[in-house]
Amino acid sequence: MDKQIAWSSEKDLALLREVLRVEPYDGEYGTLTVRWKTIASKLSFCFECTIPHRSARDHFEVMLEGFKATDKAQRMFGTCSEEEVTEQVQILQDIEQKRRDSLESTGSQLCVEAEQQVAKRQRSVGPTPKKEDQDIQDLLEFEKQKHTGDHTYRMERLEYEKEEQKLRLAQMAESAKRNEQLERLLL
Repeated sequence: MDKQIAWSSEKDLALLREVLRVEPYDGEYGTLTVRWKTIASKLSFCFECTIPHRSARDHFEVMLEGFKATDKAQRMFGTCSEEEVTEQVQILQDIEQKRRDSLESTGSQLCVEAEQQVAKRQRSVGPTPKKEDQDIQDLLEFEKQKHTGDHTYRMERLEYEKEEQKLRLAQMAESAKRNEQLERLLL
């Protein structure tokens, strides 16, 4: 029986750096396990202990969910702390952003592929009665408009979140400057 891994802040940071480097969430179908094994083997090598890929993945998911919950609460209640952003928080923000971007591009790609399959199927079926053909064209047009609207909304939302993150970073930088000035005055 394997002993449980004692995760430390150093291991957490190394795990996050590896996840940011390997991007396991952005792989093709069937490569997820291989990517997590790559991450786990790198960590095992660095810390000279055996770290199973499932443990690394599960621990990462727990850290990410905790970060999301904290970040969401800070946004909802406006309790963003004035202290410096730690490297761990910055990496988690980067990972979350890349993960969202990956999901966005994958979703768009799947929509385009589905539209192409529908169009191909319509061509291969042959002539259909006029009413059915018009209904299919209307449905296809509706789906295209819906996809375009959804995509536009998501892009605007991402832009808003980027601006919000820039503002938070600027506030934190300003706070750090004020703290530094206060320290100088106190010395």
